[in-house]
Amino acid sequence: MKKIIIILLLFFACPALAYYNLGQPSGFVNDYTNTFTPEQKSALENKISQFNQETSNEIAVVLIASLQEDTIENFAVKLFEDWQIGKKGKDNGVLVLVAKEDRKMRIEVGYGLEGALTDAQSNWIINQVMQPAFRANDFYHGLDKAVDQIMAATKGEYVPSDSQAASQGSGNKKSSFNWEFIFYMVIFGFIWLSSVLGRSKSWWAGGIIGAVVGVALIFIFSWIVGLIATLILTSVGLLFDYVVSKKYQAGKAAGHIPWWIGGGRGGRGGFGGGFGGFGGGSSGGGGSSGSW
Repeated sequence: MKKIIIILLLFFACPALAYYNLGQPSGFVNDYTNTFTPEQKSALENKISQFNQETSNEIAVVLIASLQEDTIENFAVKLFEDWQIGKKGKDNGVLVLVAKEDRKMRIEVGYGLEGALTDAQSNWIINQVMQPAFRANDFYHGLDKAVDQIMAATKGEYVPSDSQAASQGSGNKKSSFNWEFIFYMVIFGFIWLSSVLGRSKSWWAGGIIGAVVGVALIFIFSWIVGLIATLILTSVGLLFDYVVSKKYQAGKAAGHIPWWIGGGRGGRGGFGGGFGGFGGGSSGGGGSSGSW
């Protein structure tokens, strides 16, 4: 019952996530905190650009000031989706995201590279390469060396194995895996349900879904728990359906449907401009997060 309550709380907390669009990328390296010197940014940009020409893999390094109450995982997924890092059809992109004020970092891996750059290897890079450098306030060398390790892994070269990474990277890997899985399932489930209910012409369907879930809980737990859950979930479902339906209709009239109700994000061909943009890839949900 405790797990179900936690999941439900996470579910209805999703709309509060505060992701904000950073706009179009200016290159492979995007420093919104002015941490790098021009020479450092140019050196890292040239290194990643050369790697991209050799392998077609795309690595984006992004430094932001704050997540603005969002989680590093959600922000990374949304930014990956907005910028479409990696080539379309290959999904061979990697995002290295650093939020300085929050002291959070994440390596987000495209689906096409998850076999080469595993979650445990990402965890090792964060804990053994980035974290020590960041604690010494040496962000450039921490990210420069992290990019070297990412390049090596995606080219099939040696990077500490999963077992080594798991043993060296603190106990965070085991505990974070299940929560990351739940987190992504909650987000995708929320968007899917919002999209379906928002487009329906009635707002009572959410109440029916809540009632069905409540009845199902009778068979899982007891009739008392199921009855209470049915009453609560039916009411919440009706309210939820009403809110998303109103938001969808308002967004449709304004010509911009919110993303959390399944609104589009434009084409998938990548950005234009002098940089050329990323190639239309998407995240596979793999990677690892950490702090310093």
